[in-house]
Amino acid sequence: MNTRFLLYGANGFVGQEIAAQALRLGLQPVAAGRDAAKIEALAARLGIEPQVFSLDDARALDRALEDVPVVLHCAGPFIYTSKQLVDGCMRSGTHYLDITGEIPVYAAIQQQDKEAKDNGVMLLPGVGFDIVPTDCLAAHLKRRLPAASKLTLAFTNDGPASLPPGTTRTMLEMIPNGCQVRLNGKLVTAPRGIKKRLIDFGKGPQTAARLSWGDVFSAYYSTGIPNIEDYIGASKSMQQQLALSDWLRPIFKSSAVRAFFKRQLKSGSTPAERAVTRTTVWGEVKDEQGNKAVARLHGPEAGVIWTAQTALAVVRKVLAGETAAGYQTPARVYGPDFVLEGPDVTREDVE
Repeated sequence: MNTRFLLYGANGFVGQEIAAQALRLGLQPVAAGRDAAKIEALAARLGIEPQVFSLDDARALDRALEDVPVVLHCAGPFIYTSKQLVDGCMRSGTHYLDITGEIPVYAAIQQQDKEAKDNGVMLLPGVGFDIVPTDCLAAHLKRRLPAASKLTLAFTNDGPASLPPGTTRTMLEMIPNGCQVRLNGKLVTAPRGIKKRLIDFGKGPQTAARLSWGDVFSAYYSTGIPNIEDYIGASKSMQQQLALSDWLRPIFKSSAVRAFFKRQLKSGSTPAERAVTRTTVWGEVKDEQGNKAVARLHGPEAGVIWTAQTALAVVRKVLAGETAAGYQTPARVYGPDFVLEGPDVTREDVE
């Protein structure tokens, strides 16, 4: 099996962990990115091949893609970087993976489904925590209740680890779009205000707040369920932050405002913090007759550990020839039980 793949954004917070884990799995990541100093330093430290180029340099991009079967894209916000790399993959016949959770990116990539099929290229965005665990849980619930017409997904973290800086920057970029939900098969912006509900993640009911998450786009293609919402277990301080961002949504249309808030971001969590953090994903489906099914997934810290595990699991499958041309979702290609292949991941049917 070919073990070589291109890892663009390898010098990022999550990209560095993916590169290190890839080596432990016997893979050969090519450390790629536009910052020469950081890429070359990382490559020297890990003993891997560096490639320095900007995604805006189509010739350099084509040269980098011509001899790798798959690229794993980790340089966000992906609304600014995904199109160049997807287009490059179309030209070279390289399979495309990324770790985005950005709904506009999913939508744009899905629009290239036919072109990808014509070129024999798989376009599979969201191979990290957003969205492998939630997507697989959604497909599992659909399997349990085939007539389901409503899907609700949620997740919560138990431990000191915070979201990766790149994830937080992306969330800031997405604030102007409001909270996206799927209603009768269509993506719509939910009314202003924070919607809350109680969810039992395994330790009794906990307040969760609705938020935009990639599943409102992708789970529709994985399950066909026409009504989808996502929630996050939210402390009082998080509820206040979500309410504030909703209220400030109009001013976040300014790139200067978004840049200001990005400068205030703290560095990401430490390995020690991630090691003692656990993530639970909860899902519920209902049909028109009032039947429902509920299940939970339990796994490691989401933003770095679980993301690296699932992303590299997909890379290994692609390198082994397990692909499907066109726009895909994790569960549609690899099935509802794919997430259970990862270490330290369990699933329980609650109802």
